[in-house]
Amino acid sequence: MDTPNPSSETAYIELLGLAYEVPLQNVAFEKFLDAAHDFFAVDPETGEVDRSIIGNGAAHSELDAHADRLARVFDMAIAAEDADAAVATHHAVLSINPNSHMVTANAAAEKLIGSEGLIPLNELMVDHTAVKAIENALGQSDHQDRIFLTSVGEDDSRACLGLIRSSAHSGDELHVSLSYVHWSEGLLSRLGNALGLTASETEVLACYLQNQSPKDIAEQRGRSPETIKAQSKSILRKVGCARMADVVQLSAGIAYMLRQMPETEQSSDTLSSWKTPTTNLETFQREGRTVAYYRHGSGSRIVVFIHALIQGPFFHPDFLCYLDEHNVTLLAPSRPSYGYTSSPKREALFEQTVIDDALALINLHTEGNVHIVAQQLGTSHGARLANALGERSASLILINGGIPLKPEHYAGMDRRVRFAAMAARFAPSILKLSNTLGVRNFRRSGADKFLIDRYSSSETDMGALRMPGVMELHALGLFHSVEQDGAPYLLDEKSKHADWSEDLASVACPQFWLQPENCRIVRAENVEAVTRSLRSARYILEPDASSILLYERPKRVAEFVVQSMREALQPQSV
Repeated sequence: MDTPNPSSETAYIELLGLAYEVPLQNVAFEKFLDAAHDFFAVDPETGEVDRSIIGNGAAHSELDAHADRLARVFDMAIAAEDADAAVATHHAVLSINPNSHMVTANAAAEKLIGSEGLIPLNELMVDHTAVKAIENALGQSDHQDRIFLTSVGEDDSRACLGLIRSSAHSGDELHVSLSYVHWSEGLLSRLGNALGLTASETEVLACYLQNQSPKDIAEQRGRSPETIKAQSKSILRKVGCARMADVVQLSAGIAYMLRQMPETEQSSDTLSSWKTPTTNLETFQREGRTVAYYRHGSGSRIVVFIHALIQGPFFHPDFLCYLDEHNVTLLAPSRPSYGYTSSPKREALFEQTVIDDALALINLHTEGNVHIVAQQLGTSHGARLANALGERSASLILINGGIPLKPEHYAGMDRRVRFAAMAARFAPSILKLSNTLGVRNFRRSGADKFLIDRYSSSETDMGALRMPGVMELHALGLFHSVEQDGAPYLLDEKSKHADWSEDLASVACPQFWLQPENCRIVRAENVEAVTRSLRSARYILEPDASSILLYERPKRVAEFVVQSMREALQPQSV
């Protein structure tokens, strides 16, 4: 065992100090993760592990107590924030002195604009158009209320609706109320339907609601300015307004009314629901535990889908439609501690419980053969299930499949993934600590912030994340993983980063690997190298695809699954 050195002890103390800052600051968790990564890595670029960390007793003990204590601190901090937010989160008011043009913000406004105390109007964190509108109102005496749209903030700009309330007397302060509307995809869809807009027109309106100019909209959508102009005119005609500014104001009013309507299970604000869906959910009991799974289709061919950490078991409609058209029933079980499936009786039984639950589910629906589709972190479980099924396993189909990770793979990993690999292997207590902080941090800051942070290092992934419906589908997978306070982040990460190479090598059924070219988790060439050593394995590279392949190209993935099922019946072709 390597002897811990003083520098590693110092790094440990600094890491623990950063952990205690996380409940106090939204940005502190990212700093903690970066420090945690560098705690392990001698070389932050390659991820070469500091061998002295392995023998650092502090990294292996004591942290569990700190994690429990931090959970209590974090919960108290969130409760305090909720109490503050209940005062007037959506009633942010600015008061502007007509003589000095100095701005005073109430507590809600300070939180929204990120500034405290007196602020000169020209330094207010709103865009130039809003400042101009306020200055014009200060110089007029018609006492007319005015509504405007503005971008508030600098690094994290948000589109807000503003109301200027003119004073009854020229010497009185001017009051500006700001209201932030989260234009989720569900809310935008309902708004577009209410206004009678096409899907494309709704997307253009969404850009206006984010305070973008027609030029910005054309560039973002890859369309000509003339096309955006024509779509804008169509929106005005359908809504009955003369200016887009009027459409924006009307949209805000409709959004407010929609939010007052009773919500269906599929909330219009998916990103903030933090609730695992129950549509298509079925359950059964096994040895005093509940096993939950999602069932799609009624075909005679059974496919069992083994989900990733935060992708699945939720699917794009195009994916499900294609499988249904090809006589497939899709069974997608939630592993222990995910969603509504009970935790294992003991942590040490996690991997065996995963397989036993899946076998019980399969036997509930068929006595015949099944095809296994596994994705990313689910790959190791898929391999073990294929071995447990033996001859009943018709094929093992991997979508962005994982491989048994070794230190030589670290250089090709995203920093967040690399940290999880190092922590799971060398200091699980640090992984538990980051899990405790991460679950609470992202419940506080939002699912969209979590996903953007997770994929921001890859332009390809971020492009996929911005595709219609992808953020919302991903959010459902995130909620599924933290429904039981994020236990899978420890259980499943430890399982993923263990040595399961023998399980993979033992798979006897045909294997089909569809790997995205731009995977941030592990390099495609590393995956291909592993598949070359496997029997009956076919490797297919999907060009220009991202780590979010399942949602980025749902029909392509469904086609691959069906084609692989067909080829599995012809062993000579593999």
